[in-house]
Amino acid sequence: MMKLVCAWCGSAIERSGYERMPDSSISHGMCPTCCQVLDSQECGIPMQRHIDCIPIPILLIDANNTTVAMNAKACEILGRTPESSTGAQFGLVFDCVHYLLPEGCGRTVHCSGCVIRKSVAATFDTGEPQVLVPATLSIDNPDQLSNAVLTITTVKRDRVVLLRIDNLQQ
Repeated sequence: MMKLVCAWCGSAIERSGYERMPDSSISHGMCPTCCQVLDSQECGIPMQRHIDCIPIPILLIDANNTTVAMNAKACEILGRTPESSTGAQFGLVFDCVHYLLPEGCGRTVHCSGCVIRKSVAATFDTGEPQVLVPATLSIDNPDQLSNAVLTITTVKRDRVVLLRIDNLQQ
C-alpha cells in the first residue's frame, strides 16, 4: 500500500481519492491543512498568517514567475521580508546573479536552464508536482559570486504554484 505524505509539512495524508494511483512505497501531495493555507484568503483570513505557520520555507509563485507571498521561514533563510519580495521575480528573491543582467530575470541565456524556473513552469503546464528536484543557483553575494545548492518541490493550487525550499546550502 502506498504511503502518502504532504510535500509541504510532511504529515500523513489520508488515502481517500488516491485509489487510482499505483502502489509504491511513498508519494507526495498536499494535506488539507496546507491546502487551507491557500484557501484562507477566500475566507477572509490573511494568507500571510497561515503560511507563516508552516515551518518549511515556501514561496507562492504566479504564472509570470512573480512572488505572490513567502512565509517567515523562507524570509529567514533568504534574508528577505514579505514586503520586499511580494511582486518580485523569484530571481531577485533568490539573489540570482543573472537577474542583475540587462535582460533581467527569465530573459538571459542562463534562465532557459534554470531548474527552479523549469520546475515551476512544468507544474503550471501539467498540474503535476515536481518533488525534491535538485537545483544549483548562482547567487550575488556582496563579497563574492557563489552557488547555492538546494532541493525544491512544487505543487499547483488554483492560480499559484507553491515552491518549497529544502536543503539550502551556500
